[in-house]
Amino acid sequence: MDFDLNMPPYTFVKTLTASDVGSQSRLMLQRSDAENHILSHLSEDNNIAIQAGEGVMIRVCDRNSDTEHMLVLKRMINTTGSYVLNGGWIREFVNRRGWKEGQKIGLFWNSNKNSLDIYMLHPPPADKNNPN
Repeated sequence: MDFDLNMPPYTFVKTLTASDVGSQSRLMLQRSDAENHILSHLSEDNNIAIQAGEGVMIRVCDRNSDTEHMLVLKRMINTTGSYVLNGGWIREFVNRRGWKEGQKIGLFWNSNKNSLDIYMLHPPPADKNNPN
């Protein structure tokens, strides 16, 4: 297996869906990914709040632009039971960075910074109307 030392150290990958970049204003995370790679690093109090459907603020770092943002992690207890990041997801990531459906992001919990770090793994497709 070949390793790229310049590749970010993500622990799970998410392909952005239409709902992740659209009007629903949230990033949907698979239950297993959230539980195995995020919740396992949070305090017991935060886990209890999240399991009750309450939102918990977490630091989310955009490693491509080296910026930090505070977003809300919550569980959708009345519907799918999945986890979502909202409270600024569209503004801070999708709109600011021009992220689109079909792009892949890598995510991992950064224990040193106590944050969820996100990398865009594939650059956004070129905008045919804006060559710059």
